[in-house]
Amino acid sequence: MKESLPYNELLTYVAKLESKVIQLERQVEEGRKKSEQLKTGFLSNISHEIRTPMNAILGFSSLLNDQHLPGNKREEYMNHITQSSAKLLNMVDAMIDISLIEGGQLKISLEECRINQLLKDIYHNFNIDRHRSGRNHIALLLTVQVKDDDFLIYTDPFRLNQVITNLITNAFNYSDKGIIEFGYFLEGENDRITFFVTDSGKGVLKEKSKVILESIDNINYSTQKIEGGLGLGLTLSRGIIKLMGGKIWVEENVFNGSTFKFSLPYRIVREMGSNQLNPFISKMFIA
Repeated sequence: MKESLPYNELLTYVAKLESKVIQLERQVEEGRKKSEQLKTGFLSNISHEIRTPMNAILGFSSLLNDQHLPGNKREEYMNHITQSSAKLLNMVDAMIDISLIEGGQLKISLEECRINQLLKDIYHNFNIDRHRSGRNHIALLLTVQVKDDDFLIYTDPFRLNQVITNLITNAFNYSDKGIIEFGYFLEGENDRITFFVTDSGKGVLKEKSKVILESIDNINYSTQKIEGGLGLGLTLSRGIIKLMGGKIWVEENVFNGSTFKFSLPYRIVREMGSNQLNPFISKMFIA
């Protein structure tokens, strides 16, 4: 009787193990199905985004076949085709980068970067596009904390440009009028640099973005509609910022609009003089 007791306990233990294994397999299967559902929903939304500019390209291209089309209309349709082509190309590039991030193959290349010059270039590019697209009713502001134009830090200029451009593009897409401001400030105690993009819209961007910036487990891409490239841009931006050792968040501002901030660790290439760093007065460009 004493010999049979351990055997019975062993059987009970084995039964418990089998139960746990079955439970674990069930959880894995549910997780796999959920993951496939999320990816399928996400791809469905992305395919919808791709079809929009593609349909515009095909539609306006067919209209150009009209031999009696006035010159001004022909130029207008060509502009639509050019804009849609650029939008489509950006989407494809974003999808490729997101795939690289998910596969752990996107590399961050740190190098010396004149951060003020990088932001000025972004500012001028958006300013040109703003005038060209007739959005002069939206003011664009650039604010920087360090006055020295040769202020150098180690970062990935290409990826940093990509993130800031995505955030400003979203701000323009969700703003009918008002102000869009972007720039940075330094957190000396934490050796971090915080970039921001703020708009004076109605806060719609903030509400939509919060969903996308949450954990993937809390996002149901099959029911959550992603508009105007917002999902692609934010998903990519969040992935890049994470790879760079930073974090991104969105908050409401005094204009009831949206303010995106992302904080990155940074290392200065050379020390600045005290007269070059002013925490109260920032350099601002207005157009």
